[in-house]
Amino acid sequence: MNTKASVDLTRYVSNLDQNVYTIYNLPEEVIAVIFAYVSRSSASFRENLAKLLADEELGVTGQSGGMATAYSDKAARFHEKWVVGYGHSSVAEHAVAHIGIEKISRLASAELELANSFNSFTEYSQRYQRPKRGDIYIPAELDDHPELKAKFLALNEKAFDVYEALMKGLHEYLLQTLAKDEHESDRSFRLRVEKIAFEDARYVLTLATLTNLGMTGNGRALRDTLVRLLSSEHEECRRLARAMEREIGKVIPTLLKYVQPNDYLLQTREKLQRRWSHLRPSPNPVNGPHARFTHLPGYREALETLTVNLLIKERCLSHEEAEHAARQMDLRELETIGEEALSSLRFFDNPVGELEHLTCRMEMKISEANWHQLLRHNRRTHFSYGSPAIHLGYTIPPHVKEAGLTELFQSYIEEAAHIHREIEAWNPLAARYCVTNAHHRQVTATASLWELYHLINLRTSPEAQWDIRETFEQLHRELKEKQPALAKFAQRRL
Repeated sequence: MNTKASVDLTRYVSNLDQNVYTIYNLPEEVIAVIFAYVSRSSASFRENLAKLLADEELGVTGQSGGMATAYSDKAARFHEKWVVGYGHSSVAEHAVAHIGIEKISRLASAELELANSFNSFTEYSQRYQRPKRGDIYIPAELDDHPELKAKFLALNEKAFDVYEALMKGLHEYLLQTLAKDEHESDRSFRLRVEKIAFEDARYVLTLATLTNLGMTGNGRALRDTLVRLLSSEHEECRRLARAMEREIGKVIPTLLKYVQPNDYLLQTREKLQRRWSHLRPSPNPVNGPHARFTHLPGYREALETLTVNLLIKERCLSHEEAEHAARQMDLRELETIGEEALSSLRFFDNPVGELEHLTCRMEMKISEANWHQLLRHNRRTHFSYGSPAIHLGYTIPPHVKEAGLTELFQSYIEEAAHIHREIEAWNPLAARYCVTNAHHRQVTATASLWELYHLINLRTSPEAQWDIRETFEQLHRELKEKQPALAKFAQRRL
């Protein structure tokens, strides 16, 4: 195809004569339009792009070193018709935005990261960076209650006092007790000690502590994210949604039109809260943390399911033929097949996709610090979770106990719980910002055995943070007891 004679496409595509090429320097919504044409045009993407550019239908202008920034009425009309009007949301997936989000609470960052599983995030890590004193979110509701607001501010000021005291005590203890590696420099050793101290001291910080994150999402996922946030109970999340809508709209304006809170979500939450208004959690702390399976397929059932799907894949059998063959096998043969399917895994490999057919359910009572690591796996794990709470107990980092800092740690956690109860009696939503990283949250999770292989391999490695490592070591032990052949190769980063 000779498109260059009429339009110079080299500014917009990576090559003119190959079957695979990248497209760039165009507004995101324009790229989505070009990709959407493939379902209604026999022409190639490059031919459609050349036609649109030649006809000036896109209104693209070369600015900022070749980056096209203008949007055309045609692109807007296309999206209005097919995405907004007819609900063909897959078109919106071809438009992408990258968003920087700063100074939101840890509470809000969790809601944002869980709002849609197709977004990608990189968040400020309290494991590696020291937070700044005074960097907290203050719930607007507290403006109506100056006395409680003063207590909230004092609690968070004290959090940083305790954080710094824990940092100092842990640093001194770890310098004396940790062994320096043979080839480790003094500087590397000090940095390792400091990282461990950071990691454990942060458990006293509250969910009001501010964080920053970078986010990437396609138009469809971002729209659904905004709907979720606009339907949140928390004013901070609703304000965040409108701020995101304003800025993302500068990149993909048409695709975010008519974003509103979802009546179904709002009405369902209201009805269920009204139905169960008489139920209250026990004030007695639950022992924890812990993680366990609430559902695993039977051992033979799991092996048969894996074998059936492997037979279909490898031998092109019908489901009936594969099922009949698997049922004729004894347990040892089924175990051998499972082991053969998994034994060649290296630490960086993913297992065969047929493990996706084996579904597991888990319940966990884990610290907020642990939860904020786990929730990032929501792309292939479905989570249901309770609100931040103080009645499910809390985690004391082992090094805090070993360093003789337990009393300092516990006294602050108990003070946070006391202020939480005071604010909760007036406004339960504002009280959630008093919950610390140490407090436990109730989480249920549904994942395939494929995803569990990934989680166990990643989160039980020596490099994994100790809290989430303990969670997946518990699950791995139980899996080995109940599914020995299938669990055998899950842990590979030793």
